Amino acid sequence: MRIKISLSLTILLSLLFTLSSMSIATPPKYLVLQVTSEPTHAAIYLDQKFTGKYTPCKLDGLSIGTYQLELRKKNYRTEKRKIKLSANENNEDFLLVETSLYYMWLCLPALLLGAAMTLFLTLIAVFNGIILGTIAGIAKVIHNKTINLLAGIYVDFIRGTPLLVQIFMIHFGLPPLLGNLFSHGQPIPLNPFFSAILALSINSGAYVAEIMRAGIQSIDKGQMEAARSLGMTYRQAMRFIILPQAIKQVIPPLGNEFIAMLKDSSLVSVIGMEELVRKAQIIVTRSYRPTETWLEVGLIFLLMTIPFTRLVSWLERRLKTND
Repeated sequence: MRIKISLSLTILLSLLFTLSSMSIATPPKYLVLQVTSEPTHAAIYLDQKFTGKYTPCKLDGLSIGTYQLELRKKNYRTEKRKIKLSANENNEDFLLVETSLYYMWLCLPALLLGAAMTLFLTLIAVFNGIILGTIAGIAKVIHNKTINLLAGIYVDFIRGTPLLVQIFMIHFGLPPLLGNLFSHGQPIPLNPFFSAILALSINSGAYVAEIMRAGIQSIDKGQMEAARSLGMTYRQAMRFIILPQAIKQVIPPLGNEFIAMLKDSSLVSVIGMEELVRKAQIIVTRSYRPTETWLEVGLIFLLMTIPFTRLVSWLERRLKTND
């Protein structure tokens, strides 16, 4: 009797253990899928069918299996992912990426701010360069060998060295020199804006000097002789007779110098000056999307240079007509 009871208990316990094991191993009939995205409010498609829900949300009533999960949001690239649901927690996180056009639109305000700084630097540099270059150009043609030599050294040195090196010489080379003169050997740091203006102005002045020299020498020598025969001094003849005619000749080349300086001003980005190129570098380090960023920078430079190119061409035609 005892053997029968113990056998019955053994069978009963085995059945209970089997049933409990089956209940643990059997997965739930319906699962929940948690879907999130950055940015939010992206439409959720499951097996190419719109679920009617937007991120973040939970999709319930799903069963174990493989699904094609897809998120769609305006101005963002569609993200697709094949997922396999299990009895455990099912979470899917998405990082949505802007489309190229929308990304370029988002970058536009910062790049336009940089473009304004680029234009401002160019205007100041060319203005200073015209003043400096006019003085140097006149110094190269007057009858004074010492002044001719000094002007020639300035022009040859600046035209013979890269602008990038000149920027480094001013921004990194001047502080120790100024420190030795005014601060007991302690380097005096320079503001990037000041260094950029100084370097670009000096560089532009050397090229304008050659433009002005050529313009002055293009005027017939008889003009100077006629002015001197009327009793004018050399300075008066240069001021009232030669320079007004030379300026008319050099306006188109000065326009080309402005366009060249507009593009060369991008080099000041190496000293931290936040103009157009530096703004683009900062954006690229944050977004890791160099293709769209540099394409947009190129287009902005193109849009800035085209009007000045057309203006220079118009001036050339106008001055030829007046001749």
